[in-house]
Amino acid sequence: MIKKIEIDGLIQNATVLHQQLKFSEAQNIYEQILTLEPDHFDALRLLGVLFAQTKKNTEAVEVLSKALKVNPNHVRSLSNLGIALKGLERLDESLTSFDKAISLDPNFADAYSNRGNVLQNMGRFDEALDSVDKALSLGPAYAEAYYNRGNILRNLKRFSDAIASFDKAILLKPDYAEAYYYIGNILLGLSRLDEALASYDKAIMFKLDYADAFNNRGVVLRKLNLLDDALASYDKALELKPNYLGAITNKSRILDELSRFEQAIIFYKKAIEIEPSLALPNYNLSITNLRLGNFKEGWQGYEWRWKVEDYIGTELQTNNPSWDYKKTNKKLLIWCEQGIGDHIAFGTILTDLLKVIPNLSVQIDKRLVKIFSRSLPKIKFYPKDIKVPEAEYEIHAPIADLGGCFRNKEEDFLNSRGGYLIDDKNKTTTIKKDLLELIPASHKICGISWQSLRKKDGAQRSIPLKDIIKTLDLKGYTFVSLQYGDTKKELKELKDELGINVISYSKVDNFNDIDGLASLIQACDIVISVVNVTCHIAGALGKNTYIIHSNESWWGWMTNRTDSLWHESIKLYRQGKINDWSSGLKKLKIDLQISNK
Repeated sequence: MIKKIEIDGLIQNATVLHQQLKFSEAQNIYEQILTLEPDHFDALRLLGVLFAQTKKNTEAVEVLSKALKVNPNHVRSLSNLGIALKGLERLDESLTSFDKAISLDPNFADAYSNRGNVLQNMGRFDEALDSVDKALSLGPAYAEAYYNRGNILRNLKRFSDAIASFDKAILLKPDYAEAYYYIGNILLGLSRLDEALASYDKAIMFKLDYADAFNNRGVVLRKLNLLDDALASYDKALELKPNYLGAITNKSRILDELSRFEQAIIFYKKAIEIEPSLALPNYNLSITNLRLGNFKEGWQGYEWRWKVEDYIGTELQTNNPSWDYKKTNKKLLIWCEQGIGDHIAFGTILTDLLKVIPNLSVQIDKRLVKIFSRSLPKIKFYPKDIKVPEAEYEIHAPIADLGGCFRNKEEDFLNSRGGYLIDDKNKTTTIKKDLLELIPASHKICGISWQSLRKKDGAQRSIPLKDIIKTLDLKGYTFVSLQYGDTKKELKELKDELGINVISYSKVDNFNDIDGLASLIQACDIVISVVNVTCHIAGALGKNTYIIHSNESWWGWMTNRTDSLWHESIKLYRQGKINDWSSGLKKLKIDLQISNK
């Protein structure tokens, strides 16, 4: 028979090994003891702690539950069981375990702190904060409680308080990498990018294998337009964690932005292989294929757009069935999605669609209804902000699905590249007359638009008006603003600094009056624009249009092309590299000088 003194010696040896983080050796001894004495309480509870520490939560719950059958009121074991149950996301049971521990020892600070973590995971943030504050009130301040408190405050969007709490955790534990990481996350969300980068660097300094910190550091560097550095940071994250989906997806996007499209496709496919149901890599893969002219593959994956979190589009709510994309005499409603520029681009396909579906109605942005009705009189147009009566159509489809039906190879674009929109000729004549009265007789009229107001990437598509005018230095042209939004400040600065007057034609609201804007565009001799609604309208009117193209703008401009498959009157001038507009502008200047000779 094994003597108690011998088991006590084994427990002491195992505990020393456990404290030295020699988990396998300690586990072997605990299990040896339990073979000899299956209900040995200390062996059970310590083995349970070991399993919890090594993230073997299922085993931890099993062993700690056995320990608590031996000693049901052991407070520390109840708390450790709560931690293991939380690791298994069995949150209600975890909360019950912590509550029981606290009922037995109302001054058990650790239990209050961990209980706060569970409540946070349950989305009960105010209760979580009360629980962690209770922990901090019960005894000496400790770093983990302040760290937990910081995360709860972060979820409550009390960001300054959260940072202050993380700072207290760091004061008590200067190498607290996770606290630095979450400070970095808050600062990133607040667009305090330099501070966020410094915080991630601190986290990495104290935890060299911190893959999440390397990944988010890459996000900051990307926002700072340090793309090569961002790529290196994602690579480090993937070196540490090869199947890290977030880093794989982020790296794919960087490769896309660097125009390394084939490599981007490899990483999109890798993300999809790991998690086939993930929407973003599937959607981004489709966009990259479309950008490269791999139309069939691109359209096949384009359906994923509906599952992307920030996709600009809402599916039609109707009892009528979807179109099966076959020729039919049924009444078809095409309904709009995405932005007005997309409506105009996909509008180039509507004439082809009429050949297949003679009974056609189209729902589009209300600002386009007048010009579309004039241009395509065989189609009935509805504004998108009304519900089209179901009696008006029998089948339906979203407008962007037309690409997969009618644009599967480059030749499919050729017959519709000419301008298909028709301006109001009387309105255009009046505007032209008004403009000619404001400019020198020898001058041509150049319509200009320099800004995109898209929330997601408008800043990357926009160029200061002053930079465009200075670089082009055009002679013999008067500029007319085609820009929507408030432009008074920029126009005044241009006049004050360079003495150049850009005409703002006040009789047309460039944002709301698209029909008027179309006539204003037609009254110009040429149009120069960044990628925004203006360039789509100008191209669809057949106006000679020069687009200054950012690398991140619409996929439909494709890559390595100076022409547009969508509109033959458009010519593209691309960035040499991210944020380098000068090369494209200088090339445009040369071309305009040649065309004026």
